[in-house]
Amino acid sequence: MNRAELKTILKKNHVPDFKYNLDGAGRDDERLCLIYDNGIWQVYYSERGVKTTDKHFNSESEACQFILRKLVPFSVLSPDYKK
Repeated sequence: MNRAELKTILKKNHVPDFKYNLDGAGRDDERLCLIYDNGIWQVYYSERGVKTTDKHFNSESEACQFILRKLVPFSVLSPDYKK
């Protein structure tokens, strides 16, 4: 899964845009953020400038899967993703 696919899944599952930032543009506070820096995919939650979740992944897919699990409980994922 890449960022574009993740964004599509989040929209299908009615996750509001203000819950995440997948491209590093715009606000990065009070939302889950995904950035690619020096060969590492980083997912973090920032609140008032303090990162309270800071996870690092070797692949974009792993990082996207982590965000998906955080924002959409498996029980409510749309049926087309569960396949």
